[in-house]
Amino acid sequence: MIEPSTVRFASAGIYAVSAVVLLALARRKPADLRRYCYPFVAVVALAGVGIASWGAGIGTFEVGTGTLEGGQLLTDYVAYPFLFGFAAFVAGVSRRYVGGIVAITVAMRVGYDFAEVFAGPLATAGTLGILVGYVTLVGLFFGPVASAAARQAPARELFYKKTRNLALFAFGVLIAWAMLQIAGLFDPFTATVTLEYLDLLLRVGFAGFVFANVETLAAETESGAGGGDGDIERTASAATAASSAD
Repeated sequence: MIEPSTVRFASAGIYAVSAVVLLALARRKPADLRRYCYPFVAVVALAGVGIASWGAGIGTFEVGTGTLEGGQLLTDYVAYPFLFGFAAFVAGVSRRYVGGIVAITVAMRVGYDFAEVFAGPLATAGTLGILVGYVTLVGLFFGPVASAAARQAPARELFYKKTRNLALFAFGVLIAWAMLQIAGLFDPFTATVTLEYLDLLLRVGFAGFVFANVETLAAETESGAGGGDGDIERTASAATAASSAD
């Protein structure tokens, strides 16, 4: 059977190639859009470094009844909060909302670590933190964040919906994987292959999707839906013109 370290080294190679391709694509974007692309290049490149370190056994340390991998922690604690924070940014919400969503994502990742390396109440608390955090994210992304996106240009609102759906779906599958892994239902090879596939989807797949749609971030924000300030101003202008004509 193929060793998990071999799978991780292969995955690191995919990340390295993907980072180079994404960097080339980012440089072909208009200058004002590159600032949205470069962070994704960095996330993918960092993932390659982290996974390679994990495969080499660098940064492994014991905590509680298990072990944590420094390379995995480095990539996960950077990638997951960034992806969900970016989805909130696309919606045009305030920094407070973006910060809250990032904090919830970090708390969920901490919950996984607790469930992985501890037993008893701490493991239970970690599992509950993952589930409650995910439900909270779903509520935010389909509630106030979606309302903010509805006030953006139609193209940007559509971009938000696709970004939100991709992030929530991929992360939901990742949570299901984590629950099965914690329950011990995967052998080491299966666990490694499935995790690397999901992580590639969240990092490289997400980046590719954003690159293909990043032009929508240049769309002007609409002043609001029907009946908003823009409609009021247009109505007032029309009334003034009519009075002048009389």
